[in-house]
Amino acid sequence: MNQYETEKRLCWVYSLLATLLGVSVICVAIPYNHWRETLDVCPGSWLENTNCGCIFYGVSTSQYFNGGRDPYCLYAIFAPLPILVYALVMAVFHMYRVCINNIGKYESEKSTTVEEIEGESIIVTSRARVAAQSDAVIFCWIPNASIAAVFALYNLLHAAIMTDGFLKTCHQYRGYLVRQLRATGDHATAIHFRLSCQSIFDFMDYIQRDAPNVRRGDFINSGIALQIALFTSWFAVFLWIVVSVYTSMRAYKEREVLTCCGN
Repeated sequence: MNQYETEKRLCWVYSLLATLLGVSVICVAIPYNHWRETLDVCPGSWLENTNCGCIFYGVSTSQYFNGGRDPYCLYAIFAPLPILVYALVMAVFHMYRVCINNIGKYESEKSTTVEEIEGESIIVTSRARVAAQSDAVIFCWIPNASIAAVFALYNLLHAAIMTDGFLKTCHQYRGYLVRQLRATGDHATAIHFRLSCQSIFDFMDYIQRDAPNVRRGDFINSGIALQIALFTSWFAVFLWIVVSVYTSMRAYKEREVLTCCGN
């Protein structure tokens, strides 16, 4: 595979990464903004500054269902932004090289001509290739692979925290739902062990009230939004690994140029 095809694929992968991370940010920001006032009922005075309006790491108490600490949601929303910007910049960079400069497009293409010299036919084969010293991007394969590996770990931590917070809220709301519905026996067992987290968040969307005002606001599908955020975040982790492996393979292919002496 020539350099043109490599950069073309990287352009698509980086574009998909930027899209996935953007979707993840939006799908966390919407439920957080929707629930932050309703869930911010944790005990404490205004002097303690105990903001707990996060949809992640919710806690069931004897009176209300409290959200998690706001920094959890703020982290889930803002942590992907640096790597989103990086992915977007790299997508534009490779798009420019592929669509405008056509760098390395004819690297592996061969042309064959037949010349007749003194009655004998001679086959001449030529291949157009960008000179290694004229395209400095090949020296960036190893740094890019390293950066992608670091971002994969960074994104992995982000996805793991969101997943853990999502499951903790789901688990805590099961107990709160049993108390609210006064469920006993098989009803309580079904809520605890048979209903999916999507169903639990559906109950939350429709029966959770703004505790201080005892009212119900607009409805959203919190479960779908959060699960989309989790899926896109985990898929982004996989794509960062793909970028790291792919650029490492490209660096290995160019190992003769990347050595101190060349070839």
